[in-house]
Amino acid sequence: MTISNETCSTCTDEHRKGRGYFYAFMTAVLCPCHLPVVGFFLGTGAAGAFFAEYFIFLAIFLGILTLISLTAAIRTLL
Repeated sequence: MTISNETCSTCTDEHRKGRGYFYAFMTAVLCPCHLPVVGFFLGTGAAGAFFAEYFIFLAIFLGILTLISLTAAIRTLL
């Protein structure tokens, strides 16, 4: 099954798969379930203070980014 992409007429299937794998990787990295691990590593310093202060905001923001990258990965790979 080939899908025509009007925005990139020169993209091959290999480029499309590479983009899809990148989006899938970003979905795994941006998943909000990884916030406790990130919080553990950023527990001290300015980054840790920012993380502790805006935890809910970061969780919502990363959740939205996760859904966007998951949607892009599914649309690109299928």
